[in-house]
Amino acid sequence: MENLTAVETSVGRLEPPSFSPLDLLEQKSVTSFFQPIVSVKKISVVGLEALGRGVEAGSQRLIEPQDLYQGLEGQPKLALDRLFRAKGLEGFAQIRSKVSDILLFLNVESSILTPEVVGSGHLLQKVKDLVLEPSTIVIEISQAGKADPAAIQKFVETQRANNFLIGLEDIDNSREKLNHVLQLNPDVVKLEAGLVQGLAKDAYKREGVRTVVNLAQKMGTLVIANGVENEDDALAALDLGVDMLQGGYFSKPQKGDTSTLGLKARIVFMASRYRRMMSERMKRVKNRRDRCQDIALSIFGELSQFPPEEVEGKLGGFFNRHPQLECLYLLNQDGVQVSETVCNLRKVAVRKQFLFQPAPKGTDHSLKEYYYALAYNHLNRYLTDPYISLASGNPCITFTGVLPQVEAGKSQILCADIDVSQV
Repeated sequence: MENLTAVETSVGRLEPPSFSPLDLLEQKSVTSFFQPIVSVKKISVVGLEALGRGVEAGSQRLIEPQDLYQGLEGQPKLALDRLFRAKGLEGFAQIRSKVSDILLFLNVESSILTPEVVGSGHLLQKVKDLVLEPSTIVIEISQAGKADPAAIQKFVETQRANNFLIGLEDIDNSREKLNHVLQLNPDVVKLEAGLVQGLAKDAYKREGVRTVVNLAQKMGTLVIANGVENEDDALAALDLGVDMLQGGYFSKPQKGDTSTLGLKARIVFMASRYRRMMSERMKRVKNRRDRCQDIALSIFGELSQFPPEEVEGKLGGFFNRHPQLECLYLLNQDGVQVSETVCNLRKVAVRKQFLFQPAPKGTDHSLKEYYYALAYNHLNRYLTDPYISLASGNPCITFTGVLPQVEAGKSQILCADIDVSQV
């Protein structure tokens, strides 16, 4: 980024300071910028992250926190961390007087959390002094460097008891980071920016984000995608179930209230793109299901005209007319296969024929979705979502339908596997 002075509106990355961080600490020469965290689904700014920076006397150059922390240990490091947090809270108090329904995301340098510091009540007292509610503040923790896991656990428990929200930042799909999520049970996790940038074009990153999102959803934790710099990555993150977005695509860090008309317009635009993407997807899914159902109902209608003893002999006559068909077979009312599986063998690759094989007569299908969803819900017809066929290894949809019953207890269930890639 470009170099900036403290009075400009964006945070720049500068060279390490040429003076002692102790000088800056003594002068309390720090400032806070705020970067919006947005919810596209709510079409609003839901929070602001406070980003503290040192300010070099004279030149007014901004100094990154990590450059300052490198030169400090012990009590001076704790004092600097508290100074950054105080500036962030003071700035937020001014913003909240104008915008009431917004959260503050407040960073805590994890290395300062020692048994002696945890439970001091310093943060809670500062919040009370500014007449802020702890429930409007997300304490963001990054477990990097020389962090003490036991002290962090105690800090989280203490601040949660004080009604603060808890966030973990720089989360990816590594075992270490996922374990932190499980152990600390945060209210919010923020994805590491490197996992988000290039998300739209990187299948590995998408799987990483999906892993974090799946875990978070099971725990009731919200997910923020940090480092969103373009429209494609924003849409990819939303598509994977991310709840909130943060990054330069929406706004660089700013001084003061950032809920501007321009930002609102960007969120509205993203919401319209996301809505269109979802609408197009739902339309494709519906069209595919409709085509699969039309094929299955056509076959079902013809077979319904034959007595039960003749149905199996008619199964092979449908594949030329419906090349999307993979398999046809019959089950009894208990889910046991009563016919051989009639297949379009051209659909099964030679190298897969021992891994994926059609089920033989007598196979129990009672635990398959296409049977139990039909039987246990007392339905006459059922169409599954796409899944991998054990007969062919291809993505398929299975239609099940109860053929007309001639005698009590003699029901037959038609199963039609349809290759969705061909529909």
